[in-house]
Amino acid sequence: MSKPLAKPRFSREEFCELIDARLHQLETHTEAKRRYAAVLAAIRQNLDTYKQTRKMA
Repeated sequence: MSKPLAKPRFSREEFCELIDARLHQLETHTEAKRRYAAVLAAIRQNLDTYKQTRKMA
């Protein structure tokens, strides 16, 4: 028997904004930028692409 799905705590848009805000914090943090530049860039690119597709839809 499957469990009922929990009600989301955030809307998809709110969750996207939370990710964007945290990503911005990491992008401005020198140590994080030095250690994880490629990962941060990949996440930023994916997030920006997602935002663009949401605007066109």
